[in-house]
Amino acid sequence: MRSNKLPEHGVTTTILAIFASIFLLGSGSALQNTAVVLRGSLEGFPDSTIGIISAAYYAGMLGGSFLAILVIKHAGYVRSFAAFASLASVSSLAHVLLIDPLAWILLRTLHGLCLSIIFVVVESWLNVAAPQALRGRILSAYGIVYLSSMGLIQPLIGYFPPSGFELFGITSILVSLCLLPVTLTTVQGEALITDTKIRLLGVLKKSPMGTAGVITSGLVAGAHVSLAPRYAQGMGLGEGTIGLFLLVFSLGTMAMQWPLGLLSDRSGRRAALLASSLAGTAAALGLGIVPGPGPLLTGAAFLFGGFAIPLYSLSIATVNDQLLPEDMVQSASALYVFYGLGSVAGPLIASLGMERLGGPALYWIIALILAGYAVFGLSRVHRVPGFIIRGSSESYHTYPRTSPLTLQFLRRPPRKRRNTPESSPEAEKPPKSPRKTRS
Repeated sequence: MRSNKLPEHGVTTTILAIFASIFLLGSGSALQNTAVVLRGSLEGFPDSTIGIISAAYYAGMLGGSFLAILVIKHAGYVRSFAAFASLASVSSLAHVLLIDPLAWILLRTLHGLCLSIIFVVVESWLNVAAPQALRGRILSAYGIVYLSSMGLIQPLIGYFPPSGFELFGITSILVSLCLLPVTLTTVQGEALITDTKIRLLGVLKKSPMGTAGVITSGLVAGAHVSLAPRYAQGMGLGEGTIGLFLLVFSLGTMAMQWPLGLLSDRSGRRAALLASSLAGTAAALGLGIVPGPGPLLTGAAFLFGGFAIPLYSLSIATVNDQLLPEDMVQSASALYVFYGLGSVAGPLIASLGMERLGGPALYWIIALILAGYAVFGLSRVHRVPGFIIRGSSESYHTYPRTSPLTLQFLRRPPRKRRNTPESSPEAEKPPKSPRKTRS
């Protein structure tokens, strides 16, 4: 029977310290992104150049998540954390000293790499500290902390203009402060991360719809997070309003996590994926055609955040249903690569459209991407009316898009499964029908 016992005092303190560190780190990351986009626009950088600068950050995040293994093996967790937090803080300030597109591309790559290594270290500690019986709830809480950090910091844009030094200085302070909670807390146990081969095609074959959803989420989130400040600027929103506008997206995401998760658990992953992509398409079209600031723009932003952004967690849940416990380490790394490639490509594609067609093209392109995924999903439902859950179906959780470790958080050791319709040996075999059974 699953225990609901709360973790001991020492473990609770450790988890809260890790959450505090993640909140500070997420806040700094989100504020830096907004400041870079708005400042780049004020400096006269073309939209395509801003897209490249934004994509460089995600390229750094993707590379850093795997470089972290080598760094930590060489320097250890604490020294790696301290070194790269300091380097990330320096890179934040350097943006103001080197106002040049090429310099910013390099700095954003470095910043993404540093933050990615920090996330790997912190999530390794969280993986050690979290009691097995409470991992699902701790993962969901972690996701909410990360999402809220990215939204709640945005109103600062209204108090400090992006043309000045202050926003970059605050980013540096936040990243530096993230050192304090975890370095002053003792983490019991040994944090381990393992190098592993990445099998992209293996994951794609196990769950085409789930994997395609991860790629789509990368394209959508990468483009939206990177270029939404530029879109808001083009819509005539003032600096004080842009931060509140970006907060609305995050509020929508947090508000719809539970309803979409409930739909996913009760009506099936496919139903939730289709609801997310179709409603996200409609909301993106709304953002693309709304003439200017007002209730319609705010409502469309809330709905877009509520339906389009959770596509990532829904897709991860879909893939996990098709995995055996021993497959999850390799699959987590593969899924993070798929997401990373999408998040690099998203800003590049969307920024080219914005440069040629104007700011609203950002959400026209996103609507096209989501609609394409919805069509693919409907085709999968038509071709494969039902599918077998090959692994152990877990409840829906909010997965932060930070490192492959969050995707391994609920991993359990291999065990013999009970002889149930979903997990019996007969269920493992494809049915005699020529139809395939992958989701």
